[in-house]
Amino acid sequence: MTGQAGEPAPWGLDLLTGLRRSVRERTLSRGRALGLMVVLVLGWLGLAGLFVLGCFVVALLAVLVTARHAPGQGVRADDPDVLAIAIVLGVTAVAAGVAVSRRNRRRRARTRQWAGAHGWDYQRRSSLLSSRWSARGIPFSAHATDVLRRADARGEVASSTIGSGLADWSSRHAVMVVGPRRFPSLTVTPMTFLDRVARAVGGQDLTVESYDVNERWRIRCADARFAHDVLSPRLLERLARADLPGLRLLVEERDVVVHAPGPTDLARVELMADLVLDLAALLPTYLPDDYPPFGPDVPRRDRRPAPRRMR
Repeated sequence: MTGQAGEPAPWGLDLLTGLRRSVRERTLSRGRALGLMVVLVLGWLGLAGLFVLGCFVVALLAVLVTARHAPGQGVRADDPDVLAIAIVLGVTAVAAGVAVSRRNRRRRARTRQWAGAHGWDYQRRSSLLSSRWSARGIPFSAHATDVLRRADARGEVASSTIGSGLADWSSRHAVMVVGPRRFPSLTVTPMTFLDRVARAVGGQDLTVESYDVNERWRIRCADARFAHDVLSPRLLERLARADLPGLRLLVEERDVVVHAPGPTDLARVELMADLVLDLAALLPTYLPDDYPPFGPDVPRRDRRPAPRRMR
C-alpha cells in the first residue's frame, strides 16, 4: 500500500535525496545532478533574500507610520527600531513556518498509519483532486493533500484535505465518489445569516416541499429540475441524519462530494465515506438517461440542455 511509504524529508531536502538516489542508480549524471543542485541552492538563496527584504520593508513602513519623528524628518534604513522590528518579524515568521511544517508532518504520519490499519491507500497529495471543484465554499486553487482511497463493491471513495495547509480554518475535509454521468452543479449548504440576507435580495435558493429543509439548507443549482429530482425526501433525510457540523453536499460534473470544515478528521473518514456512497446510491436511476453523453444530432424526447457550471 502507498500508506506504508516513508515520510519525505522536510524543507525540500527530499529533492537532494532524490538527486543522490538518481546518481547512485545512474539515471542522472553527476554533472547534471550538480547543476540541478546549484540551481536549487540559488533558488533557496533567492527566496531567502526576498523574505529578508519583505521583513525589512514591512518594518520600515511600520516605523514610518508609528514613529514620533518631527514633521518632515525621515527614517533611516539603519534605524535601530527598523532593524529590531525586521528581526522580530523574521524570527516569528520562521518559527510559525517550522511549527506549521511539524504539525503537517505529524498529521501525515498519523494519517498514513491510520490508512494502513483500516484498509485505505494513502497518497501525500493528488493533482487530480487539486482545484477540482469551483463551487462556493471550496478553497480557491487549493491543493488536495492527505489523500485516502478505498474501493469496494459499492464504489471507489476518495477522501482528502482541500486547502493550502497553512491554517485549519481555511481547509475542507472532502470525501467524493464518481457518478455515472456529467451533471449540472448542485450545492446544498447549511443556511446562515448571510444566506438569508442573500436570499432576501434575490440570491438563488431553491425550495422543496419541506419547510424544515428550506430553513436548514440553501440549495443552488443551474438546473432547478435536476435539483428537485436529486433532492428526494430520502436523500435529504440521509444527509440530515449524518449530523456533521458545517457539512455540505456538492454535485459537480461527475462527482458527488460531501465536505466539512477543517482538515481530514480520521474519526469521520469512514462515516463520510458511507454517507457519500449512500447519497450517490439515492440518485434517481433515470438521471443518467436524462443527461446522456450524446451529440445534439441524436434525437431524444424531452432532451434537456447541456448542463452549465453554476455561477
